[in-house]
Amino acid sequence: MRRSLAVAVAAALCGLIAAPALGQNAPAAAAAPTKLKPKAPTDASTVTVTVTNSRKADLVELQAAESGSVSWKKVLGALKTGKQAPAKLPQNYNCRVDLHGTFADGQSMDATDVDVCAQKTLNLTD
Repeated sequence: MRRSLAVAVAAALCGLIAAPALGQNAPAAAAAPTKLKPKAPTDASTVTVTVTNSRKADLVELQAAESGSVSWKKVLGALKTGKQAPAKLPQNYNCRVDLHGTFADGQSMDATDVDVCAQKTLNLTD
């Protein structure tokens, strides 16, 4: 009798332990976490300027770096002569950047220490 009571208690305990465990897993599986979209990067470290290509040749690429830095970053791709487009330029603590542009005619241009916070337009000229 004691043995059957012990088996009955053990079975009951297993049922009580197993049932909540299954109950806990079922809602978790039903409410599986959904994939969250990654947050878009903030543009707090960039400033948008309008670039106008007033040269006779098409712009191939415009690069920018914080003034005095050698870490160049492409900020604008191809831009036909006479056209304009927005470019996001790095905005460091003093808003100064160096620019390097290459053109379809093989020419290039460099501008140093441009204040992109004060100048919201860049006009590329011959």
